[in-house]
Amino acid sequence: MGVESEEGREWIFTWRRNLFVWEEELFLSLKEDLEGMRWSLQEDKWVWWLVESGVFSVKSAYEKVKELVGLEEVWSEEENRVFAKLWKSPAPSKVVALAWKVFLNRVPTKVNLALRNVLNPEVSTLCLLCNGAEESSIHLFLHCEVASLVWSKLMLWL
Repeated sequence: MGVESEEGREWIFTWRRNLFVWEEELFLSLKEDLEGMRWSLQEDKWVWWLVESGVFSVKSAYEKVKELVGLEEVWSEEENRVFAKLWKSPAPSKVVALAWKVFLNRVPTKVNLALRNVLNPEVSTLCLLCNGAEESSIHLFLHCEVASLVWSKLMLWL
């Protein structure tokens, strides 16, 4: 898409269809970003500018997100310690991601679905397993009698 012309090098973009309005805004942003680009005969390479080595890491991306969102100010010192240990855990990434969701109360339990108006107001938020309390993340993973039995069997199996 970059071509050599009499005026120098320029960008020529062609599309198979008309751009949507939101795509046009992104395209204008891209053109602005490309204005300061320097042309070179060197081979292109990926560079992650957040670290000196230029190599991407999840940790560096996470640190940048923490900085942008200001997560340290939101979480207590104890929560920061838990999250730090969680991400260093040797557990499979699926398990770590689930634990992260549980700690942040992002599991789609009945209570969370009701708060987000996903469930009909007439639908009960009681736990489907025990029918003894509202189905929240804490209840489902720690206090539900049926879930406790599953955890016990799992511990015996391990």
